[in-house]
Amino acid sequence: MVVKKTAQEPKSIKAQITRASLVVAAAAIMQEEGPSAVTYRSVAKRANTAASSTGYYFDSISDLLYEAGDYNMRSWARRAESVADEAEEMDVASCREHVVDLFLSACMPADTGTAAPHYMQLLAASESGAVTKAYRAGRIRLDAAIGRIIERVGLKDVTPRFVIALVDGAAVSAVSEGESAHQRARDLLAEWVYPVMRRDGLLAEERGSGNGN
Repeated sequence: MVVKKTAQEPKSIKAQITRASLVVAAAAIMQEEGPSAVTYRSVAKRANTAASSTGYYFDSISDLLYEAGDYNMRSWARRAESVADEAEEMDVASCREHVVDLFLSACMPADTGTAAPHYMQLLAASESGAVTKAYRAGRIRLDAAIGRIIERVGLKDVTPRFVIALVDGAAVSAVSEGESAHQRARDLLAEWVYPVMRRDGLLAEERGSGNGN
């Protein structure tokens, strides 16, 4: 596990583990309850460490929030990079056939039960400038991974941010209406990408109706 380093640099292995556990605990709390729930006391309790340890390793709660946000963002980027690796290992025809699944897997948590909490905590990130800064910085890796899928499929004039915005927008609207975020995002992706691919000669004419199954 790699975590970003701030002012208090632990020298012993035990101290490094303790510090890393605090970052992971803060990241988990943030995903479940939002940045406002991240306090020295709540993080120490989650990490099963002394309350004083949080203040020792982090100069401020903002420093901890930034590292927790960075940890979450890198986790999401790794997920997208793994999907991009999978796409590049496929032959082009298979990649185009499964493009909806690839985009969905790269942009959203695999567990359908975590979709609502995931998007609620993303919206709650605006409560903390440190978190939004971490998410903005980490977006580069996520965009790059989505870009690799776009390139493998051969889509033209499509940006990673468009794909992410389409998925996220569909998911948030579904969550607000009590419906499946994954299914809404899947349907909207299919509604957009298959006609574009047929238009550009990337997909057989009969493919791409419905939800992509």
